[in-house]
Amino acid sequence: MKAVKTHVGRCDTCGEPAAYAQLLSGGRSFRFCEQHAPLLVKKQAAATSSTSNEDTKK
Repeated sequence: MKAVKTHVGRCDTCGEPAAYAQLLSGGRSFRFCEQHAPLLVKKQAAATSSTSNEDTKK
């Protein structure tokens, strides 16, 4: 599972603009707004964004 911050799409639960996307195998994904995102998805997205920021600084 990979999670990223996004501004594309709508929350699968309530239809608000998505803040997080959970990417699964097979091209499937779930999108969450700030309110409905599980804590694990938020932590994974933060780790992914910090890793990509370090890669671009090198």
